[in-house]
Amino acid sequence: MATDASRNIDIKLVIALILIALAIFAVVYYVSHREITDPQVLIAKTVAASKDVNSYRFALATNLSMPEGAVEMMSGAGSVDYQNKKLHTTVTAMNRSMEMIVVGDTAYVRESYGSWQTQNVSGYSSSIWESDQLAQQRSLLQNVTNVTMQKEENGWVLAVIPDREEVIEQMNRTGLETIKEGELIDFSIKYWIEKDTYWLTKIENKLELTMNIQGLVTPMKLNNSVMLYDYNKEMEIEAPI
Repeated sequence: MATDASRNIDIKLVIALILIALAIFAVVYYVSHREITDPQVLIAKTVAASKDVNSYRFALATNLSMPEGAVEMMSGAGSVDYQNKKLHTTVTAMNRSMEMIVVGDTAYVRESYGSWQTQNVSGYSSSIWESDQLAQQRSLLQNVTNVTMQKEENGWVLAVIPDREEVIEQMNRTGLETIKEGELIDFSIKYWIEKDTYWLTKIENKLELTMNIQGLVTPMKLNNSVMLYDYNKEMEIEAPI
């Protein structure tokens, strides 16, 4: 039987994963009425569109590449209903499946389809339902070293290279204190933005770093992809117990 401590760790892990997934909606606020030839104008219009989002679904995958080979670290899918403060996601990581349902200020979490455990999230519900996700990405974009955009048939691709120090700071805020500035080699983000609606339809993060593993300096590459769809559709999310 899992101990209370391990259940608390699972809950924190799942919530952290969800916050990372939800953070994709954040871009720096900038008001402009110019044509879309400037990446900052595109960012501004994407922000304006994201403010009208009531719900959406997502699917995510994270792959780790090392000299020994590649492995899928995490995969999952879920739905978010901002308007009614409901969320449902299932994540598979490290050969364990974790499911979380949030209704209001209560999170219901279970591992590998076992018994549901409950957790009151009122103390940090603003991180889920308000502006915390937006603030994290906005802070990154305010310090970017390079922003480019490419026009495609169905919209645009926005490529961002955030400030290195800001990336480290954001990682520390999500509990990844083990990654130090000297170990971070490269980090980039790409956003796919839909024409007409300016909704984000896909986001890719690429992180390249070195870490000391058992005395050996090991290069690693993390590739994270999130697909977003079914914007403003009705979501059926209910408390499981």
